[in-house]
Amino acid sequence: IRHARFSTYGFDLGIYDQATWLLSQFNGQLITVRGLNVFGHHATPILYLFAPFYRLGAGPEFLLIVQVLAQASGAVAVYLLARDRLKSRWLGVGLAGVLLFNPTYQFLAWEYFHPETLAIAPLLFAYWAARARRWGWFWVAAGLAVACKEDVALALAVLGVLIAIRGDRRVGAFVAAAAAAWYLLVTRVALPGFNHGIPPFYEGYFAEFGNSAGSVARNVVGRPVNTLQAITRNDRLDYFLGMLLPLGLLPLFALPTFLVAGPMLAINALSTFPYPRDIKYHYGALVLVGALAATVEAIAWMGHTRRASRVLVSVLLVAALATTVAWGPSPISTQFRKQQLWPLDVDSRQDSREAAVSMVPSRAAVSATFALVPHLAHRTRIYQFPTPFVAGLWGVQGENLPDPGVVQWLVLDRTQLGPEDQAVADEALLAEFVVRFSREGIVVAERRPAPS
Repeated sequence: IRHARFSTYGFDLGIYDQATWLLSQFNGQLITVRGLNVFGHHATPILYLFAPFYRLGAGPEFLLIVQVLAQASGAVAVYLLARDRLKSRWLGVGLAGVLLFNPTYQFLAWEYFHPETLAIAPLLFAYWAARARRWGWFWVAAGLAVACKEDVALALAVLGVLIAIRGDRRVGAFVAAAAAAWYLLVTRVALPGFNHGIPPFYEGYFAEFGNSAGSVARNVVGRPVNTLQAITRNDRLDYFLGMLLPLGLLPLFALPTFLVAGPMLAINALSTFPYPRDIKYHYGALVLVGALAATVEAIAWMGHTRRASRVLVSVLLVAALATTVAWGPSPISTQFRKQQLWPLDVDSRQDSREAAVSMVPSRAAVSATFALVPHLAHRTRIYQFPTPFVAGLWGVQGENLPDPGVVQWLVLDRTQLGPEDQAVADEALLAEFVVRFSREGIVVAERRPAPS
């Protein structure tokens, strides 16, 4: 419903939708929504599994459904882990419910499609399989997880260390070494290779500590006072509580397992980019994996009797329910209507948007405003306005901006443009385009033919 009512955006659903479509068409790999190669944006080979469906006509709705199903399967993984560690099927059911009630887990479904969210379930399955020493299942789950995004390898590396500490030294050492090698290969070789030698774009998110991965690591370790000051600021503490309160703070009682979340938790806390510290966004996905596994381990350690385990799981269910009512996105939340998280009512301009999108030829090069991009992304050239007239979140450093002359159609919702972008639109419409449709702030314009 959210997508049908034009409440999904170019960042990030449009990015992954175009990327999967490009793979399905064997039609180049430049995500023009973002200005990066499919595998220069992130290492997401999991998209190859979806490309055949796109070849048969699937689109963004398919990605949204896949993510919901993947998240649902995460409850099965938690059930299996809790059943084995707590020796109770019903306690396993209870902890699966704790995951499904978790407000961050629900917000991940709200926030469109992200590959790291797909990684939650296979990572939890991998943790369960390692605990049960079912190594065949472990390799399948770990392979699926690491195919989702490069950051997953950091969590797998820590999991490998845990496996080694718990007795399976060879397996654990191999997992840790392979995961670390994959992460370094992707971030130091593959991503820069696809981006003409430029490091991954997200390395610029740590300006307080440096402008490269090496300098950031050196400064974080070498200046511990500054690091401690950064991670204890109010917004960081609020973020930690937001992630831990739905789990009753229990992950803190199983710190070795919680370290699976450590790399991503540190990245989120140290970033100068604000979104990683908002529980509504996908940056918390891998943190949630370590937190859930640690929660189960904490109950296994603290619940010396069946009754104690039942009490702890009951308390967790209450905490998860209370927090999702207080700040979650589900229908039982107090925020469900208050914050207008979902487009529950059809916008009065729905017909205008649908008419505008339907006017554009299927292979034409388009620049569109962010809420219209996911409805136009199955083409080799789709830009998020004001790109390519002005570099807006393009490439790593705004490099290789295309000639605006390649754009054949503009599809704009003028109510979503700020003053500067309005000026860019006005100039383009006046000098280069003919308006073919204009209603309720929705404008469709075609480039004027070149004079003969």
